[in-house]
Amino acid sequence: MLQTLVKIFLIAFLFQSTLQAKTIDINSLIAKAKQSDKHLFVWLHKTGCGYCENMREFTLENEVIAEYVKRHFIFEHINVSENDTVKYQDFIGNSQDFVEEIGYNFYPSSLFFDESGEIIIAEVGFVDTKKNPNEEHMYKILNFVNSKIYKNIDFIDYKYDVQEEF
Repeated sequence: MLQTLVKIFLIAFLFQSTLQAKTIDINSLIAKAKQSDKHLFVWLHKTGCGYCENMREFTLENEVIAEYVKRHFIFEHINVSENDTVKYQDFIGNSQDFVEEIGYNFYPSSLFFDESGEIIIAEVGFVDTKKNPNEEHMYKILNFVNSKIYKNIDFIDYKYDVQEEF
């Protein structure tokens, strides 16, 4: 009887573990974004990160930002605390190895990819000050990428030269 219960527990545990881990195929997401004339937005975060939680709650769930992302981007998040498999170009590995591979192992990080799979811009961290709220800053990044201005000007110049209404 005990042996049967142990087997049932192990099977349930293994089944639960396989349900939690997923494969994130960035190559396929880039192809999907290209097909729909959008860019890929990948948000890197981890469990227990206060800055990540603030960014999710106050920036990504902001109505204006959420609607803009939904309309103009293919969005994927990668929680590096989970054991997901990530495929990107020739890389296949877990999420922790992926962020080491691409050099963005600071959280939160927002990565934007063009149709060839190159990172256009990577915004590291969460900005939240009265002078530069993160929502306003993120809106500028989203506009910069969506409008394809990155092909003509870098973000630093765009950020200070272009005035937008959030």
